[in-house]
Amino acid sequence: MDEPIAVWMVLLDGRTKDDIEGTLAREDAGLVFTESSGTITRFRFGEITKVKRVFGSPVFMIRHGAQRHETAFYLSKPPPLGVLGGEAPAVPASTSISGRLRGSGKWRQRRENTRYLAATSSNLKDIRDEWVALIRTGMEAARPG
Repeated sequence: MDEPIAVWMVLLDGRTKDDIEGTLAREDAGLVFTESSGTITRFRFGEITKVKRVFGSPVFMIRHGAQRHETAFYLSKPPPLGVLGGEAPAVPASTSISGRLRGSGKWRQRRENTRYLAATSSNLKDIRDEWVALIRTGMEAARPG
């Protein structure tokens, strides 16, 4: 697990809802995310307070820093995040109730996003789990005493 992997980083604390393409690598002190543009973000194991898998998807998340920022790493291109972030397209007032119940708008988009993530997770599950285990090991090693 010493080679960098291609990931999409998403900052979940409101700083931006964009996915940022790059690579994730492990160093002795933590994780290093290198954006396609060359910008580097470091996550020290001693500052990561939580890591978790998102079941049924090729995603893992970390909580880090004093402000407890949450960051997700997608092992495949994420679906559009606007709807997931609560920005659903407006439903016209003239739309009948039966039209809304057929699965339009944000619920249809969420269902499509869930299906996409489930479909891409089957071949990436082992990689996701390896990274979660690697991060947990680094967190334990960074704990004092």
